[in-house]
Amino acid sequence: MAKEVDLIKEKLPVLDFIRGYIPLTPAGRNFKGLCPFHPEKTPSFIVSPDKQRWHCFGCAEGGDIITFVMKYENLEFPEALRFLAERAGVQLRALNPQHEREFGVLYDINEEAKNFYVSELYKNTAAYEYIKSRGLNDETLKEFEIGFSPGGEALTLHLIKKGFDVNDATRAGLIYKNSRGLYRDRFEGRIMFPIYNHVGKPVAFTGRVFGAHATEDVPKYVNSPETSVFNKSRVLYGLHKSKLEISRERTVVVVEGQMDFLMAWQCGVRNAVAVSGTGFTEFHLEKLRRIADTVIGSFDNDDAGRKAMERMLDMLNRYDFHVSVISFGEFKDPAEALQKDPTYMKRVIEKAVPAFEFMFERYFNSEKVRKDLALKDRVVNHMLNLMSRLKNPATRNHWVEKLSFASGISMTALDEKLSDILSTASDAKKSSASNSEITKEQFEESRVDMIAKRLVSLSFTNDKLKDMILTNKEYMPQGFVNAIEHPEAESVEMLQMQSSYLFGSTDEKTLQGEYLELIKQLKLEHLKRVQDATRDIIRAAERIGNDEKYDEAMKKMNEISKQMNDLKQ
Repeated sequence: MAKEVDLIKEKLPVLDFIRGYIPLTPAGRNFKGLCPFHPEKTPSFIVSPDKQRWHCFGCAEGGDIITFVMKYENLEFPEALRFLAERAGVQLRALNPQHEREFGVLYDINEEAKNFYVSELYKNTAAYEYIKSRGLNDETLKEFEIGFSPGGEALTLHLIKKGFDVNDATRAGLIYKNSRGLYRDRFEGRIMFPIYNHVGKPVAFTGRVFGAHATEDVPKYVNSPETSVFNKSRVLYGLHKSKLEISRERTVVVVEGQMDFLMAWQCGVRNAVAVSGTGFTEFHLEKLRRIADTVIGSFDNDDAGRKAMERMLDMLNRYDFHVSVISFGEFKDPAEALQKDPTYMKRVIEKAVPAFEFMFERYFNSEKVRKDLALKDRVVNHMLNLMSRLKNPATRNHWVEKLSFASGISMTALDEKLSDILSTASDAKKSSASNSEITKEQFEESRVDMIAKRLVSLSFTNDKLKDMILTNKEYMPQGFVNAIEHPEAESVEMLQMQSSYLFGSTDEKTLQGEYLELIKQLKLEHLKRVQDATRDIIRAAERIGNDEKYDEAMKKMNEISKQMNDLKQ
């Protein structure tokens, strides 16, 4: 395994690989860019070609090429290794047998099941005619590999014939053992929609019932259970196809189900994803925020649709998305609208309304809200609570102003209410934090470490500064002196990357100024500690009446004070 991993890293240099995901610019010996794992405006993401590592000094994430793929693509280690091996053209002969069985065989089974379902669709006239009647053309069926599951034990026998273990097929969630101990297909008489992970591998399925199987006691949709390769909270339907277009437009259109997504794609809306009944999760939003800053959602024109929109808005606010809403009017969903008019969705997207504006119109155009002051006050408080979770203060102020206009309540009154909400939230956050107090000694020690750490990073910018810093090494903790004198040590790796983060684009004059200020602060901290120790000697001399020791300590205290004043000037 170790040889294969080393070969992958050799064939896929971390700098070239990560550049395929985010723009990077030179920063000293390293490169920097905006972190893909948290929103930021100032680059804190550093890539070191020498160390083949990356680290973000904003969110503290870091690692090698494998950990980057695992985090960016939401993959487990074996999945990430397979993905990189394919990119590098490396055969994984030494993959851990347990991992191979746990993950690899499940991918293979899902792939074979997908191919089986696709072939069955064209054998079953009723299934094929049904899916065509829903508006999907042959090109879309082929691109998204839509299939049909006849049920019974058709897939079970097919997989056994292909050499797969029935127990692995059960782990993949495609078959189950009934009460008589017989293995049966999980999906019975259903149109099959493969669910792909972010790198385009089928990991699960959604089956939609149709025809004679569609009775009241049969669920319309059935999903694969969660497995070692499928976690529904991490997967968004269609993202493997649409992520490039989403990244280009920085906008993602959110629809409800697979048919909505497929019809949207077929009609030219290529920056959509489907939540498929799971709702947004933190993993979904983290993934989308790396490639988009705007979300356009569609919701039903009823109370359930309004509540769904507000739940989504509350989550999206925490990730600093701009959120707009589209309405399909008389149509029940995008799929129905697009089947009747393929241009419909593009038109309504152009008319998308910001979510808060949409809510203002819905709430404050209601005669009941206008007449009932208590209800109006509850609505306003509800709006302000949603706005309080907006990360951008300018955006928050904009919508408070709009709320004032819509509700007829003065900005002053709304600002007071919002201030109370924010204050309450802040107090709750503080009370939930650790109440342990840091001692004065601990604070000063951490401050010395902080200054010394910055000096170590500064020493990596050029040899001249390194030599100058070492002339003052008596003021630094020995561990930091060792880091400067032995930069090849593995423990120094992070400080070298931090050097690019802090000083990668800094000119020589500024670096000199930084050095002088840091040395001054380091010496002041040293003198403060000597001053405190001398003050203790003075107090002890006073208690025991030792005038000689007292005079000597006072003289030293005056010298220290003079040195500190000279440094400050």
